[in-house]
Amino acid sequence: MHGSSTQTRLSLRRNTNRPLAFILLLTTILLSLAALGVLASSGDRQPIFSTCVKKCIKVDCAQNTLPFHLRLLQWTCESNCDYKCQRQIARAAQQAGRKVHQYHGKWPFVRILGVQEPASVLFSVLNGLMHLKNWSMVRALPRSHPMRRWLSVFIVLGTWTWFCSAVFHVRDFPLTEKLDYFSAGFNVLYMLFLAIVRMLRLDTWEQTRKVALACAIPYVLHVAYLSLVRFDYGYNMAANAAVGLLSNVAWFVVAVQAHRNGQPFWWKPAVLMLAMDLAFSLEAFDFPPFFDTLDAHSLWHAATIPIVTHWYDYLVKDAKWDLHLEQLRKN
Repeated sequence: MHGSSTQTRLSLRRNTNRPLAFILLLTTILLSLAALGVLASSGDRQPIFSTCVKKCIKVDCAQNTLPFHLRLLQWTCESNCDYKCQRQIARAAQQAGRKVHQYHGKWPFVRILGVQEPASVLFSVLNGLMHLKNWSMVRALPRSHPMRRWLSVFIVLGTWTWFCSAVFHVRDFPLTEKLDYFSAGFNVLYMLFLAIVRMLRLDTWEQTRKVALACAIPYVLHVAYLSLVRFDYGYNMAANAAVGLLSNVAWFVVAVQAHRNGQPFWWKPAVLMLAMDLAFSLEAFDFPPFFDTLDAHSLWHAATIPIVTHWYDYLVKDAKWDLHLEQLRKN
């Protein structure tokens, strides 16, 4: 089985050059645009904004007490003034037909009950539920099938990742930001791990352990660098993009292997990876939010909701197809 996997990879090398070049080019463009988005905080530099915040703090913070629900979500008088001035200037710009600026790298969203980015929170929660709802389907697989264990981990990890995303979009703090980034990076890495397990048909922990360590060690070093040395946004994005690129290639190989095994739905992992790439590409079209709520980032989260469901449908059917082939060999 390992020999056939090696032959498959060698035969695909020439055919994958063009898709690899396209994916690499797309990734580079998206990273460049995303990096520009991180730096684009022109609203912070507006004199009218800084003046508004200073005036608000001087007036409000000496007199008013914030409502309980805002204090519960760790809003302070100063951060509330920051938000109020963002919204005030954004509304004036919209009414005058002028450009709406970003502040602290984000659009001036309308908050709901103290939630900073309500659309992204909603879509993050729905993504998490899409993972969680597949628990019974995955656990229905035979205990002897190795993918039962790894798909169960995938559900837990996916639910945790989107929970961290929801918390981060509720309130953007250094801690919630790191939880979001690190869990998302782990999720991207786990997709690569799953692809390698399927590509090499690793059945036991003894076979899988080396792959798990090869994934875990760089991840630990990555998190340690970002946590202890410097939180470098560009490096973090580049690292995730590189892992995502490898994952794309691995899943394309899995699709070709499935085609050779006569799997009727062999094309699905390749299509799903392409769909995930297209969903992520929404990040490149950074625009002022519709209804002061729906921006490119939240729409990216919305686009992944149906993709998650189709991934589980494929992964479970793929595991069952292995059982089908095994039964045919016995007969």
